[in-house]
Amino acid sequence: MFEEIERDIYELLESHTAYSISKESSIPYQTVQDLKNGKSDIENARYRNVKILYEYAQKIKDLSE
Repeated sequence: MFEEIERDIYELLESHTAYSISKESSIPYQTVQDLKNGKSDIENARYRNVKILYEYAQKIKDLSE
């Protein structure tokens, strides 16, 4: 289960800018940027941020289908 969450979040980070993710998810820009650049790891991120990013990734997936 966590592998799916992690994969979806990494796909989101690769396909969108840190600015747009931050703006839409209300997660601080620097937090998103650190995840994108590999400075921070999803496994070590706060649960709240992982949950928000996963939900946002799912929302985008649903809109693209």
